[in-house]
Amino acid sequence: MGRPLKKKLFGANANNNLKVQFHNGTSSVAGYIVEQLGTKKFKCKDADGNTSICRLVTKASALLGSGEMSITVKYDDNTVRQVYKIAAHRISVNPISTGTTTVGMATAGWTFSTSTTDTLWQIEEAGTDTTVTGDIDLEGDDGPTLPFGMDRNAPIPGSGSLFTTATSGIVAYTLKGTAYNPGGGIASVTNSTSGLYRKKYVGDAFTAAGNTSTWNMTFFSTATYISTADHEVDTFVSFGQRDDLPYEDHYSFEWKGYIYADTTATYNTAITCDDDVVMWVGTAALAPAKTNAHHAQAYINQNQVGYNPNSLSLTGGLYYPVRIWFGEFGGSERFQLFMNRSAGAQTILGGTGTSAITFAHNSITQGYNP
Repeated sequence: MGRPLKKKLFGANANNNLKVQFHNGTSSVAGYIVEQLGTKKFKCKDADGNTSICRLVTKASALLGSGEMSITVKYDDNTVRQVYKIAAHRISVNPISTGTTTVGMATAGWTFSTSTTDTLWQIEEAGTDTTVTGDIDLEGDDGPTLPFGMDRNAPIPGSGSLFTTATSGIVAYTLKGTAYNPGGGIASVTNSTSGLYRKKYVGDAFTAAGNTSTWNMTFFSTATYISTADHEVDTFVSFGQRDDLPYEDHYSFEWKGYIYADTTATYNTAITCDDDVVMWVGTAALAPAKTNAHHAQAYINQNQVGYNPNSLSLTGGLYYPVRIWFGEFGGSERFQLFMNRSAGAQTILGGTGTSAITFAHNSITQGYNP
């Protein structure tokens, strides 16, 4: 492959140090290399001084596991990839797949330059600030500047109160509206991982509180997400009433993935929220629009749930696409998703406990199958 990396590229300094993303034993964080231990093995350190010995892999930041690290690069045509191998003068990037064809390792020289005509891969620079962020953020993992006091992950999935109060109102099954088949069911999920993939964004997906008709259909395709990897996989798909988050205002969540029914039945959905939630199920989740949402729920009050006017006919053994948008303007926040079915009168709370509905997502695409 070539010569080892030069030591001047290691550590936190002002002279072109390599920015890496690595798992520090708790979560995926930004950092830099302090020592090279092999062709694909490095000792990394984060801004808080945590170190870990990691193996270089070709994964996005949010997907890194224990003992793994990644280096992100961008080519002249704005193609962004992760590094497979790196040496003093050349790198190889992860394979580029097109349908059933895989283009092999693309190997070329690398640089810190932002030039788009030098036929070199640009590498992220770690910078000298305390958050280990440079002027260039190729993968988007640095995220925007957070409003004062806001947390990248709060409210934490599964947290909060009043789960019992809301659950008690929908234990008994009664058919709600006209049952319909949402379509889009598939037999399996590629790279299946439990839970939905949740991302948090600064800004309002809705332009008015308590009014779901005001949602912005382009918000999540243009906004930059701010959540970190440790809470982007959400197996709860719910959080109870939170009155203790005074700085969590003007943010939005998006969940993507699949719901799985273990038996063929008719299912109701119910939501309690503060402020607004919109949910798509089936084929509509893959091409969401204002006219095809399954359930749009605005704030009622803290102890009531809103039923969808129509039930879902789901076939046992199939996975159905689901997409959920949540918006919080100010004050308290809450989102709880409930489902119950015609067989067994079983109330299901966001995939927790014994449940006829479970959630899954494609961990590589961070949502749906290609």
